[in-house]
Amino acid sequence: MTPEQFTETLKTTCGGNLLAVVLYGSAAAGDSVEGKSDYNVMAVLEQAGLPELKAVAAASKDWLKAGNPPPLLFSRERLLASGDTFPIELSDMKDFHRVLFGENPLTGIRMESAHLRLALEREFKGKLILLRESYMACGGERKAVERLIAGSVSQFLVLCRAALRLREGKVPASKLECAERLKAHAQFDPAVFREAYDLRRGALKGADTEALFGRYLAAIDALCAALDGWDAK
Repeated sequence: MTPEQFTETLKTTCGGNLLAVVLYGSAAAGDSVEGKSDYNVMAVLEQAGLPELKAVAAASKDWLKAGNPPPLLFSRERLLASGDTFPIELSDMKDFHRVLFGENPLTGIRMESAHLRLALEREFKGKLILLRESYMACGGERKAVERLIAGSVSQFLVLCRAALRLREGKVPASKLECAERLKAHAQFDPAVFREAYDLRRGALKGADTEALFGRYLAAIDALCAALDGWDAK
């Protein structure tokens, strides 16, 4: 099921309550991994109460069966007031999206640098804690560690792109290119993210998993340390 087909289903089900549908994420940025990445869609509604939620849920059954996440739902009012709450996600959406239906709902949203820096620090440090906990849960099993690296690298690359946006403003669509450019602002090894990304797409064979994870962990910790010293511009 394509995003366009899903949009048509939402239009039929939601009627006039549906204000806009937007494709965002890797598919919109052009750096998705075939067979690994799914489609991310946001639907903006006039009203988003329980009856409207049930209507979207009914329209989403085939979409979910195809392996895609549920659509991100916002009322127009809540979306316009969320720039301070979700500055990482909404900044990415504003830079890389495709409107599938309606008027662009992202144009009126403003994000402040101070909110972005705070969100970045919270997300980087929180995900670093989770990464350490998840490694311990792997019990030293190599395949489990590989899955941990492959399953987390896309999230960390999104944060790298947001960190570069904080320092430079405009950013390229490629998350790997953002990580590489970020080395101008932080002392870390960006090459490890490319290796982790290659592992995710099945292009890295025979790697020393423990050594790779050690470098991966060190790079993320170094980025956390860099964020501590940054002031929002």
